[in-house]
Amino acid sequence: MQKFKRKSLYLALVAAVSSVGIANTASAAVNINSNGLGQVLIYPYYTTRAGTDTYLSVVNTTASSKAVKVRFTEGKNSREVLDFNLYLSPHDMWTAAVVNTGTGAKLVTADKSCTAPAIPAGGKEFVNFAYSGANLEGIQQSGGDGETQSLDRTREGYFEIIEMGTITNTAINTAVTHVSGVPANCAVVQAASMDMGPSSVLIVGGQSARANPSTGGLAGTASLIGVAGGTDFGYDPVALDNFAPPQVQNIWNPPGSIFPDLTFADLTSVVFNNGGTVTSTWLSGDSTVSALLMHNNIINEFVLDNATLSGTDWVVTMPTKRYNVPVHNPALSGDATQLFSPFTHKFWLNGACEPVSLSYWDREEGNITVRDFSPPAPGGGTALCWETTVVTFNDSHLLGSVNEVNVPVNFQNGWLRMAFNATGIVVANGQTDGNGLNNPTEASQLLTSFDGDTYIGLPTVGFMLQDFINQNAAPGILATYGGNFVHKYTTAISAVN
Repeated sequence: MQKFKRKSLYLALVAAVSSVGIANTASAAVNINSNGLGQVLIYPYYTTRAGTDTYLSVVNTTASSKAVKVRFTEGKNSREVLDFNLYLSPHDMWTAAVVNTGTGAKLVTADKSCTAPAIPAGGKEFVNFAYSGANLEGIQQSGGDGETQSLDRTREGYFEIIEMGTITNTAINTAVTHVSGVPANCAVVQAASMDMGPSSVLIVGGQSARANPSTGGLAGTASLIGVAGGTDFGYDPVALDNFAPPQVQNIWNPPGSIFPDLTFADLTSVVFNNGGTVTSTWLSGDSTVSALLMHNNIINEFVLDNATLSGTDWVVTMPTKRYNVPVHNPALSGDATQLFSPFTHKFWLNGACEPVSLSYWDREEGNITVRDFSPPAPGGGTALCWETTVVTFNDSHLLGSVNEVNVPVNFQNGWLRMAFNATGIVVANGQTDGNGLNNPTEASQLLTSFDGDTYIGLPTVGFMLQDFINQNAAPGILATYGGNFVHKYTTAISAVN
């Protein structure tokens, strides 16, 4: 399905189900919950490379049962490698791990909470179905994209958890609620006939099976466990609140469906900026999410002490890139694909490379401007080419990523600013903005709303991680340490309202 068609259909759906005006929905606009609780959790990174396992959790902090979608996507072009429905009873917590296999990665869990389908005892292997087969032009849900179709691609990426609705049906609540540590009857929600969607006519226990609207309150964690090195890089996901449109009863979809995804977000965003808030309206839900994550600068530190053999990697993930960047084979004589803001390049072999500029300082204010990553991106210039890119400093390679770029720095310690401000990039068929308007010839790292609010930069989430080695923690004992820190950002919005 082409992106613009999906956007138009969803906009029509929202208009059809409610006549509530934008002014009335602004108070329920999608926002980043700074307290870490929300309807959607975006986890910037998982990996099984370099001897790492990724452990994860999601917590239902409310007294209501919830149906949620769990989705894992690989890091090159954010194609799905696994998704399923998870049912959390009140105050429930679900845990799992992503571990290595001989060819790729898989999800394993000892948790008893209900999933549909059920996760096998030996785990569920990630698949390459969404990025294999014939290469397909445009914004697609599956098909080849010019990059490798190997299962190795599943070994790193990111994941998201989306609340689809709350469960009020008494019988279904009873079925998913734990008794002596085990849900009473997961077969109820795993049945092929189960339908909790907004148009469901299914009756269970004398009551409608339809889910009620989402209420939020999800929290979570992830840990990148370096088994051999004894490191634990733990982080919290980014939490989005008021995600689902208030006019929509629920956004439940059955197992096997790729929906809901981030395009299901309400069409109004609210962002804190310069001591106030900016409320904007958008053509599609993914633009809403992009607005929340838009940054014109990422700022974080690097530590490369020779004495402690320390290293630093940054993770930079762009969760809405997959909805806006088409696949295009540049060897074809024509290009009918459409690119969407704020991204400026199309995807093929070696990715869709977004240009950035870098400046870094040591701890005593010494400053250097970096011209290029090493190796340089195709076409030259500094760029982040993947949906999830690992930026490694002086070839630290802490994560062993294959979606990696190296930043050579001259200082052992310091901090770096990564800026997103590219404009005037020539692109076939131009770039369609967040308000539906098309610039027919050029693309820029900008996103403009129906209100005329212009957000500068790219939508990113991520963190910095570093490790240290103490070669003499005690006589004859070597010790390793690890830590990670969320990125700091600046935001630039030219706001009309």
